[in-house]
Amino acid sequence: MSPSDQGFVHGMLLRYREIATQPLGRSQRPEESRAAKILADCSPGMLDEFDQFLEGQGLGLRVLDGLADLAIPRQSGVINTFYVLTRRVGEDPPPFVDTRAFLTDFRDRRRETGEEESVEMNKALSVFWGARVWLTMNHFFYDRIDRPVGNLYSWRDALFKEAHLISQLKEDLEAMGNSGRPEGESGLLWDAYWENRAGVATFVTRFVRLMHQYGMLERTEEDDVWRQSLVAAVDMETIANRTLSYLMPSQKKGAVREAEALVTGYDLGEED
Repeated sequence: MSPSDQGFVHGMLLRYREIATQPLGRSQRPEESRAAKILADCSPGMLDEFDQFLEGQGLGLRVLDGLADLAIPRQSGVINTFYVLTRRVGEDPPPFVDTRAFLTDFRDRRRETGEEESVEMNKALSVFWGARVWLTMNHFFYDRIDRPVGNLYSWRDALFKEAHLISQLKEDLEAMGNSGRPEGESGLLWDAYWENRAGVATFVTRFVRLMHQYGMLERTEEDDVWRQSLVAAVDMETIANRTLSYLMPSQKKGAVREAEALVTGYDLGEED
């Protein structure tokens, strides 16, 4: 891989996070075939060198065989390979990555109101709701279809209808409210959900649109039905294998910081 080819492929991965020799369920992106050919022509040693280059940025390259890793049948005997940009758990993100971007966008309601000034939820509220919607969405991707967390084979079966996600959240919140307010930090979560339960549909719609914008969800041919992207499935596999502790309560971290790390995938440290 020449330096110019490396720079080109690096840019494509940073922009889309996935390059496929034969994209599945979507059209080929501009210049994707060129990037895929460059990677396909690389020897294992060259791919290792490229992965080492990414390692210095806290990133990595995951190479997935369509048949062996994803159970996608080969078409006309042609090997289908997917190249996914991943993050290295425990490593600092590259300086050009804004780890707070998603939650900032989730709080910003200018897209909905059309107003010049943003109308924002406070930080704690956005983090709590972001975590709640994210966890419930993954319930549809895994529990609902008896799919183990981290399983890539059933990635194409990971679907949800937005209206069903909203209904599930409303049902869960009603059950939570009926159980009464708990003591301690859990009470802060209870307040955030119960006092703002009327905004469930708004929160879900905003969250889903952002997940699509960030490449975590794909549109399907059915109206209001969304599919987990391959990038999201690979990220979830990493969470399942390395950082599932983010899903567990911690006595050493505040509830806001724990949930924020869950949503972004990074421990963001303390606020300045």
